[in-house]
Amino acid sequence: MAERPMSWVWNTAGPEARAWMLRHIEQAGRTWTPPPPLPESRKDPSPRTPQQWASFLLRRWPVKAPAGRQPLPPVANVLKVLDTEAICALHDEARRLRLGLSGSAAWLRAHLAPDAIHYLLPDPAHYYWPGTPDGRGGKIDWWQCTTLLQMYNGEQVSGLVAVRPETFTALPSTLPRKAQLRLVHRVRSIERDTSLWDRDHKAECAATLRLRPRGERRRFDDHMTADHGGQWDRSSAAARP
Repeated sequence: MAERPMSWVWNTAGPEARAWMLRHIEQAGRTWTPPPPLPESRKDPSPRTPQQWASFLLRRWPVKAPAGRQPLPPVANVLKVLDTEAICALHDEARRLRLGLSGSAAWLRAHLAPDAIHYLLPDPAHYYWPGTPDGRGGKIDWWQCTTLLQMYNGEQVSGLVAVRPETFTALPSTLPRKAQLRLVHRVRSIERDTSLWDRDHKAECAATLRLRPRGERRRFDDHMTADHGGQWDRSSAAARP
């Protein structure tokens, strides 16, 4: 990305925003060539590295603490299975508590497969590791969790949500350990996220929304702000150990 300055901004901007950027660059007397399209995100998990295979065979949990930091407690080293309503409830709680990582539960309810199962994994990036200053005079006391979500068209995409430790611990753990170790790589390595899925299904989703009852449509529109299903940190899924 460092070799393609403004790549993300340019490729996610609409025609009016692009015209605005080009106009201001021209007014500043600069010349600039727009960057090439962003590479396609993988829809399938990336192949396991030798290190990841070794961790799987030795039954080592892959989430590691940054250098000099305390590891997550054992109760966090669990992959949990949740239904759609439970995933949405986590986002509702994160927004209510203003934890900083939450998507619109209304958007999720409208686009997740209603009867699907989803996965939740505490997997903080180093800058969200518990104990890191939160920018408000305190320290982060929640866990950044990666989610693997099944959309209504059957596609699996990744998301993020902040979860309080006591909330995560209270969720039931139903997966055998061997199954958790087998699935945790998939949860961590899916690159395609909810925002990219939404971008690619804008027209389809708009058509679906028009078929909804008017009152339900208004409630959905009230929640459709700038965020979607909890994916803002694109660096989290890349190059995991």
